[in-house]
Amino acid sequence: MNLGLLLGNILVCTLVAGRADELPITPQESSRGASQGGSYRTGLVQIADLVRRHNPRLRAARYLLAEANGRFKQSGRWQNPKLITDYTTDPYSRELQGSVGFNQAFPLAGRLRWEKSVSAAEVAAVEVEIRDVERRLIAEAKTLAVQILTIEAQKALRGRQLRLAEDLSVFIRKLVGRGESSDLDTGLAKLTETQLELEVHHLDHEAKRLKGKLKTLLGMEPGIDLQLHDGLPQPKIERDQPVQLANRPDYQAAVQRALAARREIGLAKAGRWQDVNVGVFARRIREVDQPIGLENEERIGVQVSLPLPLWQRNRGLIAEKTAAASRWEQTLVAMENEIRNEVIASREVMNTLAVHAEEVRDELLPVAKKHVERVTVAYKDGLVDLQSVLEARSQAVELESKYLIAIEDYHLARIRFESAQGYSKGKE
Repeated sequence: MNLGLLLGNILVCTLVAGRADELPITPQESSRGASQGGSYRTGLVQIADLVRRHNPRLRAARYLLAEANGRFKQSGRWQNPKLITDYTTDPYSRELQGSVGFNQAFPLAGRLRWEKSVSAAEVAAVEVEIRDVERRLIAEAKTLAVQILTIEAQKALRGRQLRLAEDLSVFIRKLVGRGESSDLDTGLAKLTETQLELEVHHLDHEAKRLKGKLKTLLGMEPGIDLQLHDGLPQPKIERDQPVQLANRPDYQAAVQRALAARREIGLAKAGRWQDVNVGVFARRIREVDQPIGLENEERIGVQVSLPLPLWQRNRGLIAEKTAAASRWEQTLVAMENEIRNEVIASREVMNTLAVHAEEVRDELLPVAKKHVERVTVAYKDGLVDLQSVLEARSQAVELESKYLIAIEDYHLARIRFESAQGYSKGKE
């Protein structure tokens, strides 16, 4: 009889302690994002800011913008002028001639202007591509953080169960010693205790593995003990909002690439006309002029070289750039459809999971609690054995565990939704 009362109290306390509306992810922490003695404590909200400031891959990607700016500064510049000199002399007489001049190439059809505009579009594309790298890294880091917080919640649930199982084993051994219970119950309780210990160890190892990956994304040293405080917020329904393509950096990067491709068509057409070369020279000549003799002459001249677009008209290059521009236009159409479907689908999944989690919390968990209470009463009346009570308890724990998984799935879907929308909540 005493064993039945103890089991009833244990099962009721277990379900009450694990109530879904108090989702036991991690205890509240008073210090946020503080590093103390080789440990670093932060929360899910701060993950985005930590990635922006410390992720090594993002830091490396930002140098792409410096490279693009360098190419922009170099583009659209004139060629350097050429200094041209020549000198000849006759070894058998005193005749000689020499000249000095400058030659400058002048581009036609606005080729340098097209080069500058193409480079400007490429700089804009690189800038938003870096933002897209940031978006993907933040989503990856947040995913790991949600998984870690869920594992911590699972560990807390198993830890409570383990402590209660240990108390139950001690009580059953006392009953066995007094001859009020079978020794088989002792083995069954010990088996349940061992199983919970193994589950806690497995969850602990998985949490360490995920924390290692998260620390890499946050730019932390391997020896730092990363701790995530607070918990996962309760699910909520996300209302329908129009898809803002301007928020997606990968789409905006494609827009800039399409713009650059269109400008490259103009650059290819301008390339049909090669540079005009204009030269200015001064020449001095000393020659024998019979019957006067040696006579000096000075001459100043201008020369112009204009290549004619007869054989090379860049037709192949123009066709290539035209096809590339068309390809980017079709890419934009495909991306727009893909993004809209991704946003709508992720929002629907997220809202479905929110409803499912609410149903488990408000309907299934209370039913499981009542079932445990009824089985406990039946055990006290001698209608069921200890195995039936432990099975009811296991089913209740499994249901609460599935609720925690539903919370995890909801927040993973929210991360996908926010990433599809093109933004990540957190400190800027």
